[in-house]
Amino acid sequence: MEDKIYDNSNIAESYAGITTPLTFSFARYIYQEVYRHFSRMMGVSNKAIQENEKVFGHMIEFIGYRIYYNLNSWYKMLSFFPAYKISSEFMEKMMGVEKSNTLKTRRNHSFFQKYFFYSSQAILQTIKIALVFLTLGWSMEKFSKYFKRVFSELNTTDLDNLNLSELKSLYETADTKLLARWKIPIANDFAVMVSAGLADKLFKKWLVSDEAYSYMAASVNKPLISLDPGNRMIKIAGLIQYDEKIRELFLGQFTEEKILKLLYEKFPTHKITISVRDYLKDFGTRMPNELKLESETLIENPRDFVAIIKKLVRKEAIHKELPSGQFQDFALINLAFTRKVFLRWLLRWAGNSIRRREEARFYRTLVFGFIRRIFLAIGRKMKQVNTIKNDRDIFYLTIEEVFDIIVNKKLNVDLASLIDQRKDQFKKWQNIEFPRRIETTKSITELEREVLNQQLTSQEPLLNKLSGRVASCPNNMQAFYGVALTLKSFNPSADFLGKILVTRQTDPGWTIVFPLLKGVVVERGGMLSHAAIVARELNIPCIVGVEYATEVIASGMNIKLDLVNGLIQKL
Repeated sequence: MEDKIYDNSNIAESYAGITTPLTFSFARYIYQEVYRHFSRMMGVSNKAIQENEKVFGHMIEFIGYRIYYNLNSWYKMLSFFPAYKISSEFMEKMMGVEKSNTLKTRRNHSFFQKYFFYSSQAILQTIKIALVFLTLGWSMEKFSKYFKRVFSELNTTDLDNLNLSELKSLYETADTKLLARWKIPIANDFAVMVSAGLADKLFKKWLVSDEAYSYMAASVNKPLISLDPGNRMIKIAGLIQYDEKIRELFLGQFTEEKILKLLYEKFPTHKITISVRDYLKDFGTRMPNELKLESETLIENPRDFVAIIKKLVRKEAIHKELPSGQFQDFALINLAFTRKVFLRWLLRWAGNSIRRREEARFYRTLVFGFIRRIFLAIGRKMKQVNTIKNDRDIFYLTIEEVFDIIVNKKLNVDLASLIDQRKDQFKKWQNIEFPRRIETTKSITELEREVLNQQLTSQEPLLNKLSGRVASCPNNMQAFYGVALTLKSFNPSADFLGKILVTRQTDPGWTIVFPLLKGVVVERGGMLSHAAIVARELNIPCIVGVEYATEVIASGMNIKLDLVNGLIQKL
């Protein structure tokens, strides 16, 4: 039986912990379709795509209600492109995969096929990929304009006035209009992988340095869109600090819900109220676990938003200036002229690609928020006709099951029992820890049964020091000292200001608090993870891939970040 590798080092950043069948089924469909479109765009033949349908259908897997990358499928997909060996190495870096692939895809080719750069087909494909890369700036700008126009049209639809069939049709319209176009952001992700991987490789070879990723951020004089929510929150808190009546409202003993209610009722046209409404309209779907369809948005429940604003208002005036973006290429000074020019261009390409990637991630957040609204509307309609007991029961069905109910009016199973069974499974898996990487010959069902029977045990964490990889080192700082704030999941009531955040992983929804932090330590993620990218942009120290950090370091501990060796020490 074929060895299989499942890894969630990177995808846990988007889907931390357990999630629901609806979220997984939607994510699986997204991965299947966008990478099929992307492969075609990059010159892979229709025949190859059709012959490998199983590969695209299994880019991700559902194990113990957790989402994992199926690395076998990813390596297989990369084998469709030229330079497979180096591309797989770059992919492993981008995903934060610690162990290099030992299951190299075997391809029985003739001599000329094996050395593909000399085959006409591979040369044409290489040219096509190069053209895609060269025009990506223009393509992404065009995609951005298209997305904003189409999404604006879709998002203004009154879902409550649609019946079940119309809601299904709306989902299919979003699928048709947006999904096929998502090959452009995926191509940009591929550009990030190639440009960043090559820059890192050349920095190590030519400069004996690991600082390539820091230079990528500095080479582009444009802020990341992912910083906008946090900066907007700080501005709102600043406005509140200078308005006595509204400041008293936020500093009083009212609950978050009551504060917002009173703000809307007593100050409906005030600049602060308008700013709050604008924030929720623009960033209401940007929150931790934003890609889990079952997560409540800030629009549905703005409690977390108000809780963070309250924390900010209690502090003295807050001003966090973004780095200037001036590119200081000190490390490149002694390079030969041609190498220096090439490396500068490569870093700028990587920096621009990363910035565009963050923009596309925000668009992805908006799409998931819209899909969430559609399925919540379907849930409400199904509850009204007693198909399900609760509107949120919809999350315990797959997309295929939901649409089968709409088309055929029923499933060939007891729906209530199926939902109750999955709710029980959701609770059961919630308290069971899974490793970030699984290598096995077993089926997923056999693997889950083994975990339940044996309760996988993890190795004992180190007690005095932890190690990872330095992802951000401001101004060549040797070490950084500070107070830890340890969170295994997002807590809006935590005191983030001036702390070193120690957590398992962050997704883009955590960005709302990043401008308040002095440093970041994460257990999962690589040099191109969200935590690493934003930390470099804000010029704060960051160490990634630190196993057991949340087990060893407690909130309030004084810790030292060794930014030379990637060590974290308790003081």
